[in-house]
Amino acid sequence: MKGGNKNSGRRAVIDMRPDKQEIIKDIVLGRRTLTEIAKRIGVDLTTIQRYRDNKITEEMRRAIMAEQRIRQVEAETEIVNEDRMDVANTYEALARRVEKLITKAEQNEDDAFALAAMEGLRKVLRDIATMQGKLATALTVNVTLAEAKEWVTLRRILQEVCDEVPAAREPLLRRMRHHVLSVTKEDGGVGI
Repeated sequence: MKGGNKNSGRRAVIDMRPDKQEIIKDIVLGRRTLTEIAKRIGVDLTTIQRYRDNKITEEMRRAIMAEQRIRQVEAETEIVNEDRMDVANTYEALARRVEKLITKAEQNEDDAFALAAMEGLRKVLRDIATMQGKLATALTVNVTLAEAKEWVTLRRILQEVCDEVPAAREPLLRRMRHHVLSVTKEDGGVGI
């Protein structure tokens, strides 16, 4: 028996679970403590620690963290858009109420009140038009990896390594294309 070797062929308990992705997210995002995770799935704390240290790659961690950030931005954007719609709905309800007052004043032949209500309605409609113009564009947020500080730094490092070791350029570019990463031409040569 090979013991604690990572390549022993024995699958980790977490890898066999249908909720594997959620457990990994719990570990990476710290949504639950490792002890809570261990109790929930019925394993020892050291099992969770080994899985965290040996199975969760840095790439997996970064992907989960990026996904979490995007979800948070989308949720906050949705709240802002809902608040904007609440304001618009409030103005529209106010306009309907003023219209009812005008109709009632006209039925009671109260011309002075009807005229005052119409002036109020004109102001409400102007405010609605202004608000609708402001709300016409829903707030959207775009996250671009190409502009991220870390990606710019990584690109620069990869470029420096390829300049230092020219034989590395072709295999690196081939792998980047295979994984559909951006490859551009810069300064007349092939850039990363």
